Amino acid sequence: MRLVLFHLLFLFSANVLATNWQKVYINPMGESYVDVNNLQKRNNVVYYSRLFDYTQPSPIGVNSSVSQFTVDCIGEKITWLSSKYYKGRMGKGEVLKEGNFNRRMFPRPDTVDYITMKFVCNYKQLNTHYQGEILRSSYLVKNNKQLLNSLFVSNQD
Repeated sequence: MRLVLFHLLFLFSANVLATNWQKVYINPMGESYVDVNNLQKRNNVVYYSRLFDYTQPSPIGVNSSVSQFTVDCIGEKITWLSSKYYKGRMGKGEVLKEGNFNRRMFPRPDTVDYITMKFVCNYKQLNTHYQGEILRSSYLVKNNKQLLNSLFVSNQD
């Protein structure tokens, strides 16, 4: 029994430590991250987790959320699978709410969903940091200079 518990604890802790949240978007509501260590691609579909760290807590005390998605990179269709909403920042603390959705959407350009979709499709395809056209779009240059600077400066080292 102890051996089984040890293995379960090891697997759980290894999974927690394996996350690598890469910032992909900043807006007045907060910051959006993708776990680049756990991107999974099958054919043209990528499974990913997105963390959103809110600038201000919601009325019920939510400070962050972690959601699971799939994206059809050819059809540019996202399926929102599930979300957990946390009391703490960066997906930590008590889970205040959770849900399964299976909601399909075709995101509009210059939205957090579209930018994240392009990021995960290109990141998984190239297996490197995405510095493609979407990160150079006029919308992002105008609204997210801090993000662009942090991405390009950190990748030049």
